[in-house]
Amino acid sequence: MHASALAAPSLREGLHWLSHHTGLPVMLVAAIAIVISWRVFKKAARLAIEVAVVLVLLAIATKLGWISW
Repeated sequence: MHASALAAPSLREGLHWLSHHTGLPVMLVAAIAIVISWRVFKKAARLAIEVAVVLVLLAIATKLGWISW
């Protein structure tokens, strides 16, 4: 069984639970979850790119002998 097939029922149940306890419609809860997850993904991707750039710069500086560990 595919992982997304396993996650779908629990995601659906989570959205219904949150909708029930907040009083907001399921569609609104889902839209908010998508927007928040997209923003978190963008920040995480930006952080990963910055870390990769710094690692490359450190490797180059080490190779040129500017830094020794």
